[in-house]
Amino acid sequence: MGALTAWQALVDVGQLRAGQTILIHGGSGGVGSFAVQIAKARGARVIATASTANQDLLKQLYVDVAIDYTKTRFEDVAKDVDAVLDPVGKETLARSYGVVKKGGIVMSLVARPDPVELQKHGIRSASISVHPDTADLTEIAQLVDAGKIKPVVTEVLPLNDAVKAQQQAATHHTRGKVVLRIADEPKG
Repeated sequence: MGALTAWQALVDVGQLRAGQTILIHGGSGGVGSFAVQIAKARGARVIATASTANQDLLKQLYVDVAIDYTKTRFEDVAKDVDAVLDPVGKETLARSYGVVKKGGIVMSLVARPDPVELQKHGIRSASISVHPDTADLTEIAQLVDAGKIKPVVTEVLPLNDAVKAQQQAATHHTRGKVVLRIADEPKG
């Protein structure tokens, strides 16, 4: 779901292409870590935000500019970007309009972008809602097979720890994804 959400935002909606610059908030998260890799695979310049604890992951994902949002305001670094992917909303979304160049796009996973701000800055928006798509999944699988995208897995838990996994995901501070193991593979 994380990869599909990132793909549909960046490729289907944002039409991100080589040479463009994107700001990805939460670049170490479940959607963000896939978005960073998809953007890089498409030849885009990637600016991504994450907490201090996740700066090393951004570097491992080859982010062009890593911003520690606990120490630096992203708008002091990101300027005139073509696109913003925002899985955070609230103040982060409100502060994002000013970093997008005229004609660019803000894509939000959690909030409806403000039409007044969009018009004021001359930018477009999209509220991203993932949907099943075989063609998109096929393209993602090809990138995974080619080694251009690797899922970031924080923890693998047994199925009976599903509540713990959900609680971790609800913090919105999970690095990559938490995986539930349905059963051990049979020996033999």
